[in-house]
Amino acid sequence: TVTGLSVSGTTATCESYATGYYNKTDKVVIKQILQKKTSSVSWEDVCSWTTTVYSFHGSAINNKYSLSSGTYRLKTVFTVYAGTSYETITKYSKEKTI
Repeated sequence: TVTGLSVSGTTATCESYATGYYNKTDKVVIKQILQKKTSSVSWEDVCSWTTTVYSFHGSAINNKYSLSSGTYRLKTVFTVYAGTSYETITKYSKEKTI
């Protein structure tokens, strides 16, 4: 699983990728949550997207425009399914300040 955040001007590009097990994984759900830092230990959700891919691998790329100044990160919750079994992994990008 990979999650990354890039910022150009006031536009954030959120990228997340997951690969399950070939011939076992049948669905990947990727929930991206763009977060803004509100204090040294707190973050607030700015927006979110959910992408479902019926394959053993999946990707999601989304943009958020007109961001205000501050520090941001991308939180991605990956859920990988194999029949009725599933595994959930949460990853965070590096922080970006605008």
